[in-house]
Amino acid sequence: MQTKKKRHLLHAAAALALALCGLGAAAQPKPYPHKLISMVVPFTAGGPADADARVAQPLLQKQLAQNLIVENYAGAGGSIGVARVLAQPADGYTLLMATVSEPILPPLTLPSIKYKAEDLRLVSQVSYTYLALVTRPGLGVKNLDELLAHARNPANKELSYATPGNGSLFHLVSEHFKQQSGARMVHVPYKGLAPALNDLMGNQVDVAFLPLAGNVPGLIASGKVKALGTTSPAGAAPMLGLASLNGSGAASLKDFVYTVWTGIFVPRKTPEDVVQQLHGAVNALLKGPEYRSFIQESGGIARDAAQPLDEAARFFAAETQRLRSVFQLVKLEVH
Repeated sequence: MQTKKKRHLLHAAAALALALCGLGAAAQPKPYPHKLISMVVPFTAGGPADADARVAQPLLQKQLAQNLIVENYAGAGGSIGVARVLAQPADGYTLLMATVSEPILPPLTLPSIKYKAEDLRLVSQVSYTYLALVTRPGLGVKNLDELLAHARNPANKELSYATPGNGSLFHLVSEHFKQQSGARMVHVPYKGLAPALNDLMGNQVDVAFLPLAGNVPGLIASGKVKALGTTSPAGAAPMLGLASLNGSGAASLKDFVYTVWTGIFVPRKTPEDVVQQLHGAVNALLKGPEYRSFIQESGGIARDAAQPLDEAARFFAAETQRLRSVFQLVKLEVH
C-alpha cells in the first residue's frame, strides 16, 4: 500500500514538472518578427512618400520573412501618422516611413501635439533630394539677381510664395530665404504640393521651393516653371544644371542647405535586438537594385547602405536641433 501511494506521488510530481515546463515554454517570447508588421506613412495614398513606401514594402517583407503592410494616416502636417506610431507598443511591429519634417516640425507649430522628435529613433535615412527655388513661367526673371531686384523694389507688389501648408518644411525654408535675402514675399499656403504646383504653372502664385523629385525635374526641363538654383551645399555638383543658392549672386545666402530626406523610424524604446534586425533589412533594401532604381528614376538620391545606428542617431539629433534653431531664428508664424 505504501509503495502504491509512493508511485502515485511520483506520477503527480512528474505531471506537475511537465506542466511547469509547458508553462515555461509558453512564457518564452516568440522571436521577432512573428506577426504582421505595419509601416505607417503620414501622407495620403498616391503621393511621392506613399509610392516610396509601396516600393520598399515587398522588399522589406522579403528581408524580414514576415507580412508587412503600408498604412496611410494623413493630416495635421504628418503628425497624425507619427502619433499613430507612438501610440502603439514599442515592439517593432509598427514602423514609420516619413520625411525630415513630420517628426520635428509639428510639435513646434501645433500646440495640440504632445510628442517630440526624441520620442522616435531613426533606423536609417533611405533617400534624399534637394529643393529648387522655382518661379512661375510668366514672372519674367532669368536668374536669382533679377528675382531679388524685383522682390526688394518697394514699387513692386510683394511676391507670393506657395507652400504645401503652414508650418511645413517648405514654409520654414521660404521664410529663411526671405529673411536672409531681404525679399518682400507673402505666404500662400496650400493643401499639398500638387495644388501649389498647379497654381505656380498657371501664374496664380509667383515662387515656391520644390523638391527635385517626382514630376518637378520634367516641368523645369520643359519650361513650364523656371528654376533659379538649389539648396545644395556651395560647390556641390549641379543638379539639372542648377547651381547652389548658397553664396551665389545678390542673395549671399549662408548655411542655406536643405534636403527633403526620407527615413524609417521606430519608437525610441524599441528593443535593441529588434532595431538591429530592422536595420539589417533596411541595409539590404538599399543595397538592392530595385529600390535604388526607383529612387533614381523619381529624381531622388538613394543611400548606398543603411547608416550605422550610432551615425543615424547623431544625424537625426543634428537635424532636429538645426530645424529648431531655424524655426526660432525666423520666428515662423503659423496661423
